[in-house]
Amino acid sequence: MKRIIGLFLVALLALTPAVALAQQASPGAPVTQTGSTGLAASTCLSNVGTSSVATTLTIPAPGGANSVYIDFLVLAVDSTAAVTPGTSLISFSSTNIAGTPSFPVNRLVSTSAANVAFGANGPLAVPIKGLVGVGPTFVGPTANTNFFDTGTVCWHVAP
Repeated sequence: MKRIIGLFLVALLALTPAVALAQQASPGAPVTQTGSTGLAASTCLSNVGTSSVATTLTIPAPGGANSVYIDFLVLAVDSTAAVTPGTSLISFSSTNIAGTPSFPVNRLVSTSAANVAFGANGPLAVPIKGLVGVGPTFVGPTANTNFFDTGTVCWHVAP
């Protein structure tokens, strides 16, 4: 009986196709990034305003059925002299983004201080999507003689 089982196993192994090896014998093809977001192809735009002039950052229209995805955003107000905190809210406004969000800024209190707008202080965990086919715009608060606006925005275009 043992001989019959042994012969059966030998015949089974001889007729079974070879099993693939778990490791490559030589290096494979290099890994490449794929996907539709194109984060590596970000484009950036910066603007430093002057005293008494509001800064505007206008992103070009993406064309077609694409949207602009904002990956990095810094909107700030800088002072040129000591500034007394005001009571009215100052903020950056936006256009061509759903809900037209605004980005409020605290008032400045000392010379050469910079206050960054809330939610606009660098890389964004989740990109802000602009409306389809149009470029978003960020407009700074109307500046006083003692402070000016600055801004940097980086984006990519995708469907």
